[in-house]
Amino acid sequence: MTAFPRVEQIVGYLTAKGWKITGHWRGADVWTRHEFDVLLPPGGGTADTASRMRDLIICVADAEERSPRSVAREMALPESDVVSYRVALPEFAAVSLGAGLRAVRAVRDLITTCARAAIDDVPGTDSRTPGRLVERTSVSTADEGFGLDLLIPVHHETAPHFGRATTTRLLRASNAALAADGPDAAGLDVFSALADLAGERRGSPFDLVFRWATALPTEWAETSLHFPRDFGADVSASRSKAVPAAARGIVQGRVTRLAHDGPRRVVTVRGALLLDGRPIGRERAVRVRVEDQQTYLAAVEAHAAELLVRVEGGAEITGAKYGIVVEPGGFTVVDGERG
Repeated sequence: MTAFPRVEQIVGYLTAKGWKITGHWRGADVWTRHEFDVLLPPGGGTADTASRMRDLIICVADAEERSPRSVAREMALPESDVVSYRVALPEFAAVSLGAGLRAVRAVRDLITTCARAAIDDVPGTDSRTPGRLVERTSVSTADEGFGLDLLIPVHHETAPHFGRATTTRLLRASNAALAADGPDAAGLDVFSALADLAGERRGSPFDLVFRWATALPTEWAETSLHFPRDFGADVSASRSKAVPAAARGIVQGRVTRLAHDGPRRVVTVRGALLLDGRPIGRERAVRVRVEDQQTYLAAVEAHAAELLVRVEGGAEITGAKYGIVVEPGGFTVVDGERG
């Protein structure tokens, strides 16, 4: 540990966590919580300041039963909510690369989906605000085992508390996913992304822990949610029940890929998807099956010009992948708009 939080950041953290000043020793304040005492140097540049800071952080971590690294990080980032994800693994075990990448994508999708939902909660937001929040969110790896810590800034430059609204949305949706028999209460994207956190073959239990930025007090206490072993394994069946077999799909976005192999014409459009008028959430890559050469050529031109397109037709759902079979007249170039 080579860098330490500033004294004022430590004071803010200790105050928010219920530590109290109970005395003084050689110019330093003694802070107490239950049976733990820590000595906070006044700052400056004494020879033993670094050593005292290190001892303080280690003692606070012991009192909170956390790692010194996570405590120091939250002291130094008082305006970030922290969502910690941990998957239960046998001792010394590791996850496969596929499961690890799936988990990283899942935490990104959770933040993106909940940020989009939070637009309605906070004045001053627009369609660009969720993407900017995702860019400003930091991630840190777990000290032991496999997991990630997401540090979500509570404020946005034009929308105070937007990050907090996003974290709160995530907590409520995660609670709903645990309590609900299916994805309706939580939202299909949240339900599916949570299942992707369940390790190998989506079969491992995992936890989400929510800790709130000390700079923005809330009525929520630190909250830990435990997802049981069968949660991820049950998602596929619930997801298939949630999407009607004959659903009608609409996607608007940019053409990102083209494939023409004999009679097969497939166009990939990345954008927001609707199924029977119901938004599915985050932007995604949607496979679009094109039946005629004229429509395919229109897609080629739109791809080259980076124009937005709108696709309508019957939906195809295979596991977590979505597709659309274009209906007659269902492929439209959105004139004058570029992606």
